[in-house]
Amino acid sequence: MTLTGYFWFIMAYILVVVGYGLYIAKTQVKTNEEFVTCGRRLPLWVVVGTLIATWYGGGGITGTANLVYSRGPWAGLIYELATPVAIILVLFLAGRIRENRNITIPELFREKYGDYAAVLATIFIVLAYIGICSYQFKGAGYVLNLTTGLSVESGTLLAAAVIIILSVTGGLTSVAYTDAISAIFIFCSMGVAVPVLLSQTGGFSGLISPIPPDHLSISSGDKFIDTIGYGVATLFLAMGDQNLFIRFAAAKDKATATRSAFLFIVISTILSCMTVFIAMNAIPFLPGIKPDTALLAVSMYRMPFFLGGCVLAAAVSFMITTGDSFLLSAGTNLTHDVLEPYVMKGCSDELKLNTIRILIVVCGILSYVLITTFRDILGIIMYAYTIYGAAITPALVAALCWPRVTRQAGLASIIAGGGGTLVWELLLKNRFLNLDSALVAVPFSIIVLIVVTFLTQPKGSESTGGK
Repeated sequence: MTLTGYFWFIMAYILVVVGYGLYIAKTQVKTNEEFVTCGRRLPLWVVVGTLIATWYGGGGITGTANLVYSRGPWAGLIYELATPVAIILVLFLAGRIRENRNITIPELFREKYGDYAAVLATIFIVLAYIGICSYQFKGAGYVLNLTTGLSVESGTLLAAAVIIILSVTGGLTSVAYTDAISAIFIFCSMGVAVPVLLSQTGGFSGLISPIPPDHLSISSGDKFIDTIGYGVATLFLAMGDQNLFIRFAAAKDKATATRSAFLFIVISTILSCMTVFIAMNAIPFLPGIKPDTALLAVSMYRMPFFLGGCVLAAAVSFMITTGDSFLLSAGTNLTHDVLEPYVMKGCSDELKLNTIRILIVVCGILSYVLITTFRDILGIIMYAYTIYGAAITPALVAALCWPRVTRQAGLASIIAGGGGTLVWELLLKNRFLNLDSALVAVPFSIIVLIVVTFLTQPKGSESTGGK
């Protein structure tokens, strides 16, 4: 194992950020609500920063790189720009989310659709979040492999241990502030990297000219339908992601939540374009690398040391804090939406907090086991995004925006979306041209939601939500 200068650069950055996060945790986290929602007092810059860092973790850094390197920049843009499109729709809900006093999405579902819907939603959210967390482990493992020569498998195990340990310390409060620092850091680093890379290629035309024509086609041959599937899965995850909603809810007031959504749209659009551009540089100049590592490899081999180190350090920090966020959400869901209502009624705040921490460790171990079964990060991204986007998002948007939606419809949509994803992936996908499950399960969930609402809507009633 050879420790490069990049490794020490990354370690120094992480120690500073983690140290700051632990300080915030020690001074500001005293209760269960502060652990989960920061006491609903985050200022605008922290809300925007934690939104960006939560979303642009291993998926944005390695998943986008895989698509760009394997299929070209258009595939990466379709995948990346689905997020700001989704947040444009969420913009109209951000203020309403901040005013809602529920901590989790299943808690809202319990009020609107009943207990069965809340429990099923928890199951599908945890399944998705374990998947999303798992590729943060592997993304960080890739960085350790590139910067130390440590095997990807060993690096993934080490990253998993670090992320799990950090997840049980300060909860959302420490994550939010360290997220904000990392978001500023990577945005500035990529902003400098773009003109530096352009100067190396003699401009944009010098970068485009050596790229194979099939990589520059928007259709990308017979895999274009898969690219659309990736966009659909990303769109519906971002529209209903509990982590994003928790951050809107943690804002200090309704106006801050709404402004943070608008700024997230602008910044995420710019960041998406920069991510795709940087990964593009690997296509003509770094042949034969693993597609997941395209952006990381460009940072190491095509950028000056200090600049590349900044990008790598912020990328690893994104993966760590994103993993923290999704483990926190999974542990919170299991405790708050399953154990507390049925097993831990009337328990103390301290017991709730300790239970969340124990479940974070359990979910982290399951995430590590899961990532060892997938060949690359892109495969697990699509599984996780689709099961969430199909099972949760249609019912969530209806609960917030459609007073007439019925309890039966919400429950049916959750079953159709989550169950449909699993059935398609495990039993039917190979029989139907390997069509991506997002193109099947998401429309199926929406259709079921609408049809069952009209079939079960009592005449003269505006809503039948509730227990």
